[in-house]
Amino acid sequence: MNSIFIQMKKLIFVMLFIGLATFTYGQYVPKGKTAKAEMALSQGKLDIAKAEIDEAFKIDEKGKISTASKNWYTKGQIYKAIYLDSGEFKSLVPGDEALKIAMESFNKVKEMDKETSTYVIFSEQETTQLYGFIVNQGAEKYNENDFEGAYKEFKTALMVVPNDTTALLYGGVSAQQADMLDEALECFQTLADHGDANIDTYKTLIYMYRTEKEDNDMVLSTINSALKKYPDNKDFTQEKITTLIIMERVDEAKSELEEAIENEPTNPQYYYFLGYLFDSQDEVEPAIENYQKAIELNPDYYEANYNLGVMHYNKARDVVSELNNLPLNEYRKMEAAYEEKAHVHFNEALPYFEKAAEVKPNEDIQLLETLEGVYLQLHMTDKAKALEERIKALSGQ
Repeated sequence: MNSIFIQMKKLIFVMLFIGLATFTYGQYVPKGKTAKAEMALSQGKLDIAKAEIDEAFKIDEKGKISTASKNWYTKGQIYKAIYLDSGEFKSLVPGDEALKIAMESFNKVKEMDKETSTYVIFSEQETTQLYGFIVNQGAEKYNENDFEGAYKEFKTALMVVPNDTTALLYGGVSAQQADMLDEALECFQTLADHGDANIDTYKTLIYMYRTEKEDNDMVLSTINSALKKYPDNKDFTQEKITTLIIMERVDEAKSELEEAIENEPTNPQYYYFLGYLFDSQDEVEPAIENYQKAIELNPDYYEANYNLGVMHYNKARDVVSELNNLPLNEYRKMEAAYEEKAHVHFNEALPYFEKAAEVKPNEDIQLLETLEGVYLQLHMTDKAKALEERIKALSGQ
């Protein structure tokens, strides 16, 4: 299978809300630690705001731990501001801890209040703004070819909106571009596990498991998941058959092929695969029959022509080998008869090799050398000589 990659061009994200301003309440200054935290936040004094809101969550004026949704919302605002700060206040909370606390606070508001609550609405707006900001950061880094940095931003966005399809998809693509195989697989696999993978994502997963991980069990599992979502996709059906053949699960592959042929009897690829299966099991006549059917449906089918030529060629080679194993006195008596018998098979192989060479005239030197050998066996010296010169030219000799 050709490598199928999800490509991203210029990423442009539009913020759903302009700016990242926090909500304030004019000249009204409520009492208590939360009020002081709000005031400090509005003045940009994030160190004081953090100290006040942290204290509010230890104990309130009545000696009770704070549980009001407004307090949780204010805490979320303050920690969000610390996370977004690019100056001295960034160090108040290490790493992404500020973002984690902000999201825990906003989510707590949603958990405590009804969906129509003012602070629930405010919390959702704050969450949307955070998400948009982080994803925009990822897009900018991607466009600057900082793919590892972009991946980290998209991964961070998942702290705001877990399992978000956009962040997972672009995170996976960024990781793939940065040659971070395991991270890319994790993103794409999460999309698939949640039923959010599209056709290209499944194809990328199949490619990565087959080529990079060499894990055919995961290839087959991914194909089966893809077929559940896209049961009429021919590419996935063909991938499954190919994978079963690679895994030498012949009976399953035959069953899949017979069903595929029943559903689509004019598809030459299915007959080719079935011929290949019989061929791999040394079932010569069924293999020839299916290769021929594939060629009837598509005369230019290179692989079917080549393999069918090889099957007839091998029959001729077996005859020659049998002759060569005879004692010398019998060899001389039987040489003409064996040669005539071998020529029947060489003649049968000839049109298929010639057609394959016509379809791919300069791509397969081994094919051309085999065809030259057939010409020599059939005493077609002029054609053999011309082909020899052509092979030399292609080989740079």
